[in-house]
Amino acid sequence: MTFYLPDHGKLLLAVPAAWNVEFRPVLGRSPPTMDLTQKSGATFHILLTPLWTPNSDTPLPDDASVRDRVAAGAEEAGPQSVERTLVVKELFGKANRGYYFTATDSAPNPDEWKYLTQGIIRIGHIDLAFSILTNDGQDSVIKSALGMLLAASHVSGTV
Repeated sequence: MTFYLPDHGKLLLAVPAAWNVEFRPVLGRSPPTMDLTQKSGATFHILLTPLWTPNSDTPLPDDASVRDRVAAGAEEAGPQSVERTLVVKELFGKANRGYYFTATDSAPNPDEWKYLTQGIIRIGHIDLAFSILTNDGQDSVIKSALGMLLAASHVSGTV
């Protein structure tokens, strides 16, 4: 599936056929959000938001800064999680690299998800922030989502 990013090319994702995709563009040149949900069965919710610098002369944050940003998210989620201390894990493939953590909500409301897998992955010339919200028995959703991100590609250019 191809997602056109304002002034930042396009993001190519192999979204599983069993998932719905809603692309929410925003006014102006702000990053859009992609919502991925199930077509049928147990609910899950995946949010993807591309991140880029304000102009092409400004480099993306370095690897340590990306890790620090994910670690800050883990620290913020820690007090509400069963684990309390959340481990930041590396996510890397042939071309894409990032970091993520997984947290278990200690007291989710009935309409909320129990698990959060959240991070940032570098795909070409953008960073992609992601949040994967699932419940019990949905490890395959997390595995599919992370695999999709590792296999994603970015084509630079103005769209």
